[in-house]
Amino acid sequence: MNLKKYLKKVNQEHLLTFYNEINLKEKIILRKDIKKINFNKMNLLYKNSFFDEFIDMKKVSNLKCIHDLSEEEYNKYYKIGEQLVKNGEYAIVIMAGGKASRLGKEGPKGCVTLNIKNKEISLFEIFINQLIEIYKKYGVYIDLYIMTSSYNNDMTIDFFNKNNYFNYPKEKIKFFKQHDLPILDINGKILLKNKYSVVWGSNGNGDVFNSLKRNNLINNMKKKNIKYILFSTVDNVLSNLIDFSFIGSCVEKGYDISTKTLLKDDENSKNWVFCKYKNKPYMLPSNYINKDITNLKGNDGDYLYRDTNITYHMISLNCVEKFSKIHLKYHRAYKKNNYMDLDGKYIKAQSPNSFKFEKFIFDAFFYSDNMLLYRINNNEFFSIKKDEDIKKAEKIINKI
Repeated sequence: MNLKKYLKKVNQEHLLTFYNEINLKEKIILRKDIKKINFNKMNLLYKNSFFDEFIDMKKVSNLKCIHDLSEEEYNKYYKIGEQLVKNGEYAIVIMAGGKASRLGKEGPKGCVTLNIKNKEISLFEIFINQLIEIYKKYGVYIDLYIMTSSYNNDMTIDFFNKNNYFNYPKEKIKFFKQHDLPILDINGKILLKNKYSVVWGSNGNGDVFNSLKRNNLINNMKKKNIKYILFSTVDNVLSNLIDFSFIGSCVEKGYDISTKTLLKDDENSKNWVFCKYKNKPYMLPSNYINKDITNLKGNDGDYLYRDTNITYHMISLNCVEKFSKIHLKYHRAYKKNNYMDLDGKYIKAQSPNSFKFEKFIFDAFFYSDNMLLYRINNNEFFSIKKDEDIKKAEKIINKI
């Protein structure tokens, strides 16, 4: 079919607006971008995103949560977790596909630096330093897997090369890319980045399982006899990647998944909360959260539905492999994206103006039979999301 006719059929003919103005090389780039796009999928995602999922609240129940461990419990779990790490059965995945644009900087978010003790240290280096400390104490190099995106993969690898992998063994760090999808305007039209390419966005942290599989890294983990993997984000600057007690609690209790949570103080907060739905682990969306449910308490007086997600999940390798075979649903996010309008003018967005479609890692948990919540305090979580957070993070860390 003629390209112009095809794009008209899928209601995206505007992608050829500048076709007669661009050179041959640029035409090849544009055609390559168009070829990558599954237009039927994008149109379906757009249409379906306007429908809310119905949840039968009668089928909602609470998940097992542990917190305020006794010294005896803490020490028991600590020894179990410590042994798992010493055995080389523990690995870490850092999800780092994001841009630093919201921080007022160019490049990958993991390359952003903080002034720590009068020294500029990147987010990546902060985490690598934790792994180096484990090696110094136990003689074990933990395997690290870093999920990048099409946007930042080459820049991330180049950053590690320039910094000599922060003195960590190069063979113990592996990079893998997640998928991306085109960005749509509010009318479902794909945004143009310039006259010859479209605006792309990474498709969310929920793609991590499929991405590991695509890059043959699940088999890589099997060969290394890895049993459990921690999944954490690059922007939680206080993330303790090797928490022996947390690790041990999951292993000792035989859970497929253990996740750190924060108890929200504000009963009016619309943050999604962990629960069970149809007896499966689930995140309850904001439109189903009200005072009636956030104030519910169990027999022990503890809140049942106030544990929020900080994206810190330990998952058994068997479960990771299971999740890698599942196609998770997409969620629509309203985001701020720069683009070129059809008059050829570059528009720098000042507020959210477009739709990005993302998979969420926690949607995979519904396909697990057992999951443990491990509640922590605020001193283990500070996510750098915007420019002013950098100074706040520096202040917090420099006090430690």
